[in-house]
Amino acid sequence: MDCSKCAIVWITPDYFYDVDWPIIKGLNAYFEIHWFLIRGRGSLREIPNDSNIDEIIQLKYRNRDVRIISSYISLLRRIKLLKPAIIYNGYLGAPFFVPLLFSFYNKKRIIFEGHEINPYVSANHSMITVFSSRYNLRNVGLVQVFSKHSIGEFNKLYPGRVCCYIPMVPKDYGIPSEIIEHNGKKVFLFFGGVRSTKRFDVLLDAFLELDPIYLKKAELWVYGNSSGPEKELYLNKAKGYDNIKMKLDFVPDNQVANLFCSASFLVQPYQQITQSGPMMIAYNYNLPIIATNINGFKERIEDGVNGYLFEKNDVKDLKRVLEFCINQSEEDYNRIKENMKAFVDKEYSQFAIIQKYKEMLVNFINS
Repeated sequence: MDCSKCAIVWITPDYFYDVDWPIIKGLNAYFEIHWFLIRGRGSLREIPNDSNIDEIIQLKYRNRDVRIISSYISLLRRIKLLKPAIIYNGYLGAPFFVPLLFSFYNKKRIIFEGHEINPYVSANHSMITVFSSRYNLRNVGLVQVFSKHSIGEFNKLYPGRVCCYIPMVPKDYGIPSEIIEHNGKKVFLFFGGVRSTKRFDVLLDAFLELDPIYLKKAELWVYGNSSGPEKELYLNKAKGYDNIKMKLDFVPDNQVANLFCSASFLVQPYQQITQSGPMMIAYNYNLPIIATNINGFKERIEDGVNGYLFEKNDVKDLKRVLEFCINQSEEDYNRIKENMKAFVDKEYSQFAIIQKYKEMLVNFINS
């Protein structure tokens, strides 16, 4: 079949816009893609000015408000008129969106963006969200995963289902408008959701336990959303330390490049991972990474070669790594950066990743 004549509908929530836009841009040379971007009620993200987007849907209600159903039905009717060969969906919209999508369209002709293969109940994931995600992964025709270790986890959780591994491309937020001053200190950046499920507490405790000689040579920058008692706890623990900068709120896109180009290391003390947006930003700006010694990171980081690993939830081991990095010579730091760049160029070439998407879509359309 000549797939260039097949319509593909691509549905993206605005919080995954940066994941999908370079892919859409590359795939438009091969397919007729109709891209729909869904913005949630109260979204703080900038509305992208992107000619590749067919339509931006601004939702008026929260996901669990039954009034949102009319917006979904209106969108799905417009999509149905396009008579797509397949639908690529990254929008969960629990609890209503995907069941409605299945009622309008053959679910075996849907590819699902599997960012979280095994979601768990947390401050960010309620039981209904977890149930919806697992229901979707069990029923769609194909799931795309973003890390190699997710393949084994997917096969274990969803036996008989099919998945395809394609990594993200490095995330580009443009050229920095300024380099943030840090007086020559080593800067450890934590970026993204600031919460216990990502074990930010481990990083904060490790930093506060640094010996005074190291503490004078380092800064901890914390940028990302936090709320409730956790937020108050972190702010109180950091009080009085002028070498800890915290912005526990939404970070605008125009600040991201400044942060990643000014920091010395990105620190990711997570206790579980399938894919990581901050890691892909670090890849784009060649910012070395310190991460937990777990599967999702071990496939990307060779300890002491292109980054550093420490034992999961181990404050003392993370402290050891932080002190090692503070003491590191400029020559050794630059070697880590060179090795990281070589790894990213080899494994995360945008052209190679777009070719993998092309192959996945052609095979799925012809299956």
